[in-house]
Order: sequence, then C-alpha cells, then structure tokens
Amino acid sequence: MKQTFKLILITLFLFTFQAYSQDQECTLFFKDGDSIEGYGIIKNNKIKFRISLDSKADTWDFENVSKIEFPDFHMLYTYEYVKLNSFDNPKLLELVVDGEVKLYRLEKTLLLINMNPEFVDLQKGESILSKHREPNKQTTEVFYLKRKNDEYPTHINIGILSNWKKVTTTYFSDCDFLVKKIKDNKYTSNQINEIVEFYNDICRE
Repeated sequence: MKQTFKLILITLFLFTFQAYSQDQECTLFFKDGDSIEGYGIIKNNKIKFRISLDSKADTWDFENVSKIEFPDFHMLYTYEYVKLNSFDNPKLLELVVDGEVKLYRLEKTLLLINMNPEFVDLQKGESILSKHREPNKQTTEVFYLKRKNDEYPTHINIGILSNWKKVTTTYFSDCDFLVKKIKDNKYTSNQINEIVEFYNDICRE
C-alpha cells in the first residue's frame, strides 16, 4: 500500500535563547530604575533569577523588569521587554543595535513533524502516530525597528521574497542618502544591522 505522509507545521511562539539555556552571570534591570547582579536564565518569555548559584531562583517578567544584560567576554547581550502590539503582552527581544533607532531580534522555533497516518492500532482502532513522529526543529529570525517615540516597533521580514526593502526605505525616508543606497542594492536583507548603524551614525549627526 502506498504510504501517505502528512506534514504538520506547529509554530511555537517561544524564545530560543540558546546561549542562555543555563544560568549565566547577568544584571537584572527593574522598571523603577533599580538593578541587581546575579545569575539568570531566559525561558518562555520569563526570567529566572538568583543572587548566587546556590540560592533559590525567583521568576520575573514584564510586570516589574525592563531588561536583562548578559556579559560575555568583551560582548554584552541585552534583552528588553518590548510591546509589539496593542493586545499581546511585551516580549523579550534581543537588542542588536542601540541608538536613535533600535534594532531588535526575536527567534521563533518551527517544529516540523512528519507523520504516517497508516500506523493504526487495529485492536483499538486508534491511531498510534505518536510512536512514529519525526520531529525537526527550525529556527527563524524576526527583526523589529523602533524609535524612542514609536508606540510599537515595525516588523521586518528578512529574505529573498520579503518586503524588507520597502519597509526600510519607508522607515528611513528622512535620510535620502540611505534610501538611495538601499534602492541601489548597496545593502542586502542580511545587512539590516549595517543599515540601522548607518542611520544612527550618519543620518542623525
């Protein structure tokens, strides 16, 4: 019998902060301006924080926390709570570029599962697909632009068939020189970092 396979695509709106899947040294920043150093981990849009590795962890979210910073050798990785729209709670986004315009990055995990519907328990008449799943995780990146006075950030699709060029030329329309460089293909969609840095360093001087 010919086998038929279904591809089930489950979009998990999870943050996959793989670099910080274990407790790391960090600084937690609160909305009231206070900050505290300790060890933290990001999981499911929340922060588990402890003063020391042998102390009990507390869970924090956007209600009290504004951001968290992880020092890593000569780099500093910052994640800020950002409200993406009027109806969802703020999400923890990685701050990629800081300045007049901020560039944020969000990782989304797509879980692809191949299932063979022909595996059936003939005694019970029930499908036993769960025993024959072949999960495959794929991670995609989503970027956002945000000025200080923007109520919500602007989403950018990155890729060959995306609208990144239209979005960036509109968003940076107050800098004719940068718009021309984008339209003249001086930048690719993979250089969104450089575009934002150029705007902050050159166009805002």
